[in-house]
Amino acid sequence: MHINTPGRIVALLFLFSILCGCGGVQLKNTNTLSITPGSIAFGNATVGASATANVALQNKGLAAVQVSQLTFGNSAFSALSQSALPATIAPGAIFNVTVQFSPTAAGPLTSQLEVVTNQSSGAATGIGLSGTGVPAVTSLACNLSSISGSGTVVCTVTLNAAAASGGLTVNLSSSDSAVNLPSSVTIPANATSAQFNASVTTVSSAQSATLTASVGGSATTFALQLVPNGATLTFNATNISFGTTALNTPLTQSIVATASGTLPVSIGSATLSGAGFTIVGATFPITLNPGQSITLNVQFDPKALGASTGQLSVSSGALTNGTVVISLSGTGVAFEVELTWSAPSESAGTISGYRVYRSTGGSSAYQLLNSNLAQQTTYTDTTVQGGQVYDYVVESVDGVGDQSSPSNTTTVTVP
Repeated sequence: MHINTPGRIVALLFLFSILCGCGGVQLKNTNTLSITPGSIAFGNATVGASATANVALQNKGLAAVQVSQLTFGNSAFSALSQSALPATIAPGAIFNVTVQFSPTAAGPLTSQLEVVTNQSSGAATGIGLSGTGVPAVTSLACNLSSISGSGTVVCTVTLNAAAASGGLTVNLSSSDSAVNLPSSVTIPANATSAQFNASVTTVSSAQSATLTASVGGSATTFALQLVPNGATLTFNATNISFGTTALNTPLTQSIVATASGTLPVSIGSATLSGAGFTIVGATFPITLNPGQSITLNVQFDPKALGASTGQLSVSSGALTNGTVVISLSGTGVAFEVELTWSAPSESAGTISGYRVYRSTGGSSAYQLLNSNLAQQTTYTDTTVQGGQVYDYVVESVDGVGDQSSPSNTTTVTVP
């Protein structure tokens, strides 16, 4: 009844031997490359700067895997490990890749990191990348670097790239409570700058306030000088030059000081240094009301030949520049005019001497120079000043004191 059964058994065994008589079991090569993490989100990165992240390529297969290329779909993303390629990853080994995000414009960006290997499938393996470029604050400038008392300062904040859609909020702060700023300013989309107002209140002493604008990882500052709104003294010149002046011939020049603040200013003293310089007609202390001026007359009376220098130092109650120094200069020279004339050829009597007269600058008013009669037909005038024009006439005097008519006029210009 079971004659055919053994034959069927033999046939089944024979079939099994065909399937398994090949010398052992052949296992499939699973050379799988794993990428960790599965994606990278860089978040915000400053335009012009870079952010980095690490990617691990691990060979979880039984055979070595060769990584031949890393590709990116957006130039803002790159790999710092490209120079190490191609790279062979042994079974179980890890090859680390540093991915860099370097945005050149504001706004969100995405890309795909593709890893090309020699795996039999020939397919690339990749992960998603994302990041947002944020412009950097590069400048904060105001229309005033110094402000006296209270007022408003207009400031401008500037970015290194245009703001993205929706604009960019820049944070603002001040180191001094006397300067009140908005907490932030928004730079409109596609713009690189925006303005804001800083409100300044009066301070009691001079100080400096630091204004700061920041966004992301970038910041910039501006120094604003705060000056009390009070006593201020200004001068119409910073130096006085007397030029050349004859010895023992005083020359006077003036300088004007003005109370230019909002409060009265007291001038406590004015002192001089340098040979030949003096102050004429000023008495201190003196108080000037706002807008009021005083003229200080400085005289140069050289007693020696050559150049002289000095200083006029004015001390006041001004909150800034309490002591102002005016430089002085002049040169003493020996000017003199030598006059000669001829005695009258005909005279009714004996000539006892001569009187010499001088006028200045074309004036018709003549001044007698010699109280004693000149006995000779010469006279030296040692009282002339540089830069002046003088007219001279001579009259003879006889024995009874009668004077002759004036001689012809001689004009002399002193250099």
